[in-house]
Amino acid sequence: MKRIQLKARLRSGSGKKSAHALRKAEEIPAVLYGHKKDAVSLAIPEHDFWQILHHATTEHLILELAVDGMSMDDALVLVRDVQHHPVTGDVVHIDFQRISLQEQIKVGIPVTLNGVPRGVKEFGGILDHSVREVAVNTTPAQIPESVEIDVSELLIGQSVHVSDLVALYPGIEFVDDAQMTIAHVSPPKKLEVAAEGAEGAEGEAAAAEGAEEGEGAAEAGGEEA
Repeated sequence: MKRIQLKARLRSGSGKKSAHALRKAEEIPAVLYGHKKDAVSLAIPEHDFWQILHHATTEHLILELAVDGMSMDDALVLVRDVQHHPVTGDVVHIDFQRISLQEQIKVGIPVTLNGVPRGVKEFGGILDHSVREVAVNTTPAQIPESVEIDVSELLIGQSVHVSDLVALYPGIEFVDDAQMTIAHVSPPKKLEVAAEGAEGAEGEAAAAEGAEEGEGAAEAGGEEA
C-alpha cells in the first residue's frame, strides 16, 4: 500500500468547545496511540486530509505523520478510524495507530471487481457486489491498494467467496469467514418473478385440491348419516 505524508501539530485542550474551535479553524481533532506509548492529541489540516481521502479507495490508510514540535521515530501510522458527521458528512475526528513495517496489523482492504460476468452479458443476470471491503492480517509492506477479482467467467448462480482470494494473495491472511460471499450473479428479475408466480400457483392449486377433498369427505359423511 502506498504511503502518504501528512502534516499535523500538537494540540492542547479537550472537550466539545476545543473540538468546535479546531473545526472552525478548518482543522480536525485527532489522537495518536499505540506501541504502549502515551496517547497524543493532534490537529490535522482539514483540506490536506480531505485531499488524501479524495484520491484514496479506503479510509484505512497508512500515512507518514509529521508532527510539528515532536520527534517522530515512529512516524508510520494507520488511520484506524474516521468519524463523520451524520448529516454533513464532515470528518469530525480521526484515530491514528502507530505501526511498524515488521509487525502484522489487521486492516480493511477495498474489493475491486474486474470484467463483466458471462451470466450478465450473455443471459441478462444481475451482478450483486455484496462485500466492498475485506479484513486482512499482514505487514504494512504487503497490504495491497485493493483486492482485485476477475468475475468475467461467472455464470448465473455462481459466486466469489473469501476462500477464493487465498490463492490470489498467498502472503495475506484473510480474517473474514472463508464462506462469506463477496459477489454473486443472480437471475434476471423477470425470471425471479416468473418463478415466484409459478410457486404461488402451485400453492393455490394444492390448497384447492385440499379444499375439494375436504368437501368430498364432508358430503360422504353426510350421506352415511
